[in-house]
Amino acid sequence: MRRMCWGNPRFAISIFASMSVLLVIFMRLPKTEEFLQRTARQPVRTDDWGRPTHEKAEFYAAGDVPKSHVDLTKKWYEIASDAWGNFGPLEFWIVGHDVEAAKRLDDRYCRVRQDKDPNVDIDACRSRSHNFESYATDGNAGLNTQRHEFSNWSGFIITMASKNPGPEESDYKSVTLHEYFHVYQQAHVFSKKAAERESRNQKNPWWTEGGAEYMAQLLYSRQPGIPRDYLREKMKQKLRSLSELKQGETIRDIPYGRRGHIAYDLGAWFVAFVIGKSSEDAFLIDFYGDLNELDFEGSFEKSFGASSQELLKEFHDRFLKLPEAKMREIIPAQ
Repeated sequence: MRRMCWGNPRFAISIFASMSVLLVIFMRLPKTEEFLQRTARQPVRTDDWGRPTHEKAEFYAAGDVPKSHVDLTKKWYEIASDAWGNFGPLEFWIVGHDVEAAKRLDDRYCRVRQDKDPNVDIDACRSRSHNFESYATDGNAGLNTQRHEFSNWSGFIITMASKNPGPEESDYKSVTLHEYFHVYQQAHVFSKKAAERESRNQKNPWWTEGGAEYMAQLLYSRQPGIPRDYLREKMKQKLRSLSELKQGETIRDIPYGRRGHIAYDLGAWFVAFVIGKSSEDAFLIDFYGDLNELDFEGSFEKSFGASSQELLKEFHDRFLKLPEAKMREIIPAQ
């Protein structure tokens, strides 16, 4: 094995410069120097969690899922990872309509889980409540972040279905972006301890889901061939949820479940509002770059110059009472 001569200053400078260029390429972020400085302050980690990776996502599909469906998912994953950085390890599991095929995919899923972590109880895996059979029946999409104190494997698992939305629907593309943005969010929380991870996230969906939804729609609107007014029209549709807010209620109060769509829709507007008062970099780079070190509220106040409570009050008391045309001015026309 050849040894690298780290004592040669020209060689060391060359290596450092090459690494910096690679980080620019894979992060695709406009404030790379600030990101590198922030990364240097972060606690030492024993794995590569939170660092962009060369490794592409793994794709698994049920027997009734056509190749075109898999290829579509890969395409929009690549658009997302090009924009926000390629984080992992990441698996996509794509479910079709056939329940028996979904059950067979479940068996494969549990074997993969045990291959990657021998401590996994395969019977418990097979009997989990929200399995692929439910995706075949009900559709939808979701992210499962595997990052636990006593696990031997950490990573992200995205499940995509064939309905609600299906691959023939335009929403399937933005939903793929939405789920990948959750990967970006969770990649910036390093701890394996549940309490520490929870302190850096929000229990209700207003911020996490609102952020994923707005950033997904924003990125989708920037793709070739998308109508120039797409984003403003999509955000206009989300304002319908405003009529469902109860007196004195804020989006922070709304849990997942029956009324969760209100927090998704108006949470997207809140993130647009916060970005409008600061910048896209402040949200995407500054907030998430400091999240692990400062916790949610500390990073929020540092990035946006006010507490989340203060900006939520302004959002509800002033912004949401503006004429619709005035509100839509903060949404960029692509």
